[in-house]
Amino acid sequence: MTITFGTEGWRAVMAEEFTGENVRLVTQAIADHLRQRPQPRTPGAARPQEICVVVGHDTRFLSDHFARAICEVLAGNGMASVVTDRPVPTCAVSRYVVAKGLSAGLMVTASHNPAIYNGLKVKEASGGSATLETVASIERRLGRSPVRRLPFDEALTAGLIRRDNPLPIFLRGIRSHVDVAAIRRRPLRVLVDAMHGTSHRLIEELLRGGRCRVRTIHAQPDPLFGGQAPEPIASRLRELSFLVRRSRASIGIANDGDADRLGVIGPDGTWLNPGQVLCILLRHLVEVRKATGTVVKTVSNTMMINRLTAALGLRLVEVPVGFKHIAKLMLTDDVLIGGEESGGIGVTSYLPERDGIYTGLLVLEAMAARGRTLLTLLRELEQAYGRWFYGRRDLRLRPSQVEALFQRLRSAPPSTLAGAPVASVNTLDGVKVIGRDDSWLLFRRSGTEPVVRIYAETPQPRRLPRLLELGVRLATSR
Repeated sequence: MTITFGTEGWRAVMAEEFTGENVRLVTQAIADHLRQRPQPRTPGAARPQEICVVVGHDTRFLSDHFARAICEVLAGNGMASVVTDRPVPTCAVSRYVVAKGLSAGLMVTASHNPAIYNGLKVKEASGGSATLETVASIERRLGRSPVRRLPFDEALTAGLIRRDNPLPIFLRGIRSHVDVAAIRRRPLRVLVDAMHGTSHRLIEELLRGGRCRVRTIHAQPDPLFGGQAPEPIASRLRELSFLVRRSRASIGIANDGDADRLGVIGPDGTWLNPGQVLCILLRHLVEVRKATGTVVKTVSNTMMINRLTAALGLRLVEVPVGFKHIAKLMLTDDVLIGGEESGGIGVTSYLPERDGIYTGLLVLEAMAARGRTLLTLLRELEQAYGRWFYGRRDLRLRPSQVEALFQRLRSAPPSTLAGAPVASVNTLDGVKVIGRDDSWLLFRRSGTEPVVRIYAETPQPRRLPRLLELGVRLATSR
């Protein structure tokens, strides 16, 4: 069995590939990687600090058990670890790494995947996603060394493991980067869907007091996530959409299972795609906070970002899907904000990493700062940069079908997209066919599930179903 990391860490079905034995095997490879990597120095210290890793976990079955197993292997390698005493957001692990100056962070989670999955995310000392170089280093060390392990209680007694609650540090970090007071002053009605994951009632806690009212649904942790994958997309947020309309809420905010992504529902029950949310945040950061810098988007994100960035006079960089590509640029370039189609958005001044709770609050800050509704902010963007219609289909295909599909697309891509002539073909990540009117159709392999994803966007609403139908037809034809 080959263990490989996808777009964000390693994920697999529990009791098949994701087992205690394999978790220990991967952790040993991580320990070997950390041992050979130069460790950060504490200011004024004569030598690099000892290796110490924070280990968090989400609300899935046995996630706490797997976190303990990770700590045992780290201890067996003479490395210290801090294990969270409760399920926490992945972004809380990232914040803790930075605040404590630790070597790395490990998070047991399968993020938005169905309940039968679990996984492991690796965070660098910067708090950002593991780089391609780190992932390659870990993968080539798999199985090279025997797994060294010290029982949890013995390691606890020896001081190699300690427990801590990272949430106070996490919440302080958010308060220092969001104008919480401005949000509290506004009579906003906010409905939050925790999707039975790790965001719990944290937004409620952050906004308690003042005129803003927050209500949370699905705050109770559930390893089955209420019977659906904890992914904050339109098809999973129908209840939130209904409740936002019925309660006349100002906004609905949803977080995925480990709370590093968000979904946003407008007061009319409409789901805003993450590209639209990123544009609202980008405009707020530039025009209200007077920030500047490069904007980074994944290949599957909206063309509205391209037009807005050009109007603001900012540089735009497009990268493959996976926040690790954005995080790497955040550390090496003057990046202001970066976002992916799946709802992960990061602002470098906060962390070189995505955070669904922080970005949800930043949307509220944008509304509060301008004294405008969410839909007004969106309509202003659409009037200036066009209205875009976006959709996605996920297809489970046999490996032979997948290979044949991408071979056909690369050798003979379509010459028209639902009537629009094709202007270019982008192979940065999968195959993206772009029309002269900026409509596009993207085919790519998922990095977290055995599916092919088909994305489409167009400024013509009637063309969207035709684009998606074309994508499905191309994917399933022989």
